[in-house]
Amino acid sequence: MGVHRSRILVVPAALVAMAMFAGCSSDDESGGSGGDAKVAYADDSGGCSASPAEGINYDAAKSLVAELEQEATSLPVAEPLPQPIDPATTVAYLDNGSAVASIIWSGLEQAGEAAGVQLQRVDTGIDAQSINAAVGTVADDAPDILIAAAVDATFFQSQLEALEEVGTTVVYAGATNADQFGLLDSQFGVGASKVNGQVLAAAAIAFTCGTGSNFVFYNIPELSFSGVQLDAAKDYLAENCPDCSLRVTDIPVATMDTTAGDAIISDLQANPDTDFFITPADQMQIGLKAKMDLAGIDVPGLGQSSLPPNIEQIASGQQVAGFAVDYDEYTWLMLDEGLRRSQGVDVVYDDWVPWVKAISRILTKDTAGEYPDGFVAYPDMQSDFATLWGK
Repeated sequence: MGVHRSRILVVPAALVAMAMFAGCSSDDESGGSGGDAKVAYADDSGGCSASPAEGINYDAAKSLVAELEQEATSLPVAEPLPQPIDPATTVAYLDNGSAVASIIWSGLEQAGEAAGVQLQRVDTGIDAQSINAAVGTVADDAPDILIAAAVDATFFQSQLEALEEVGTTVVYAGATNADQFGLLDSQFGVGASKVNGQVLAAAAIAFTCGTGSNFVFYNIPELSFSGVQLDAAKDYLAENCPDCSLRVTDIPVATMDTTAGDAIISDLQANPDTDFFITPADQMQIGLKAKMDLAGIDVPGLGQSSLPPNIEQIASGQQVAGFAVDYDEYTWLMLDEGLRRSQGVDVVYDDWVPWVKAISRILTKDTAGEYPDGFVAYPDMQSDFATLWGK
């Protein structure tokens, strides 16, 4: 491996699309125009006619991708709560004002109503002083459960002892430093992020039919889970594709909705041997195909947390695949953890793969059309939770 391939195209845009999604039946279909070898790509159903290169563990990568392509058929938790939920149970939620925090609150309102608990939305702001002060107020109120999703405990570590003293169960989700504060690594923490990084790396191998070797990771430096995914992707490739390379290009979080696409185009133009890209933020692919056509570039990729426009692009053949996440179920699982732990249940996350599979799915053209109104991981989630919660 290690052969450099030209990825700059000199064919019309219509042929670019055909080359990108037609499959991998021959070198001529790979879309490349230079170098000593061509990269073959999987067809819409994930099939490959080309054989993987020597030394690449294509079977392992394909198996992991295929596992994440399956629709969830159950929740990752199956045991009912040991006790009825006390209607006086109080749940505080730290809201830092971000768009994601608003989405989580919306899901939490539904989950809280189903569970029959009392919710409190706490505005934390984004600076250390305001977060610490807000959590101090929470500690004074002594709620049964505190849900801190993507609010770094670094900014309220001085309040953790007070929360422990009043018996508050802290659900610390969306963070990668739980171990630093003696907190449980929860949803979208280190464990889940490692699995997500492995899935992204496996996708780079699988979607290039085991023939690609030059990959790029579009990293979001401000988001700690992005770095965890990056390290996991590197480790996965080192084990399963030792001759593959993984470049890293930082895309600032503030540009994801504005200039990220242009940055990707510039990066791919500067690195024409790139075979596939991966990223924790699929929203950077929204509208990217049109930019690629204008630039004469054909490089497919996969991003996590695919938004409805991403899913629409996949269904219409404007994007090869996506890695969707159901934030509603993610939120209900946070409340479920809090309820269990507040009732004395020892919650253990010893294998994160089932938890990632429960709220995520790799979507291709064959499956993206199943979600015209947005991704729902498991349609029976609410009724199943109601049963587990004794409702």
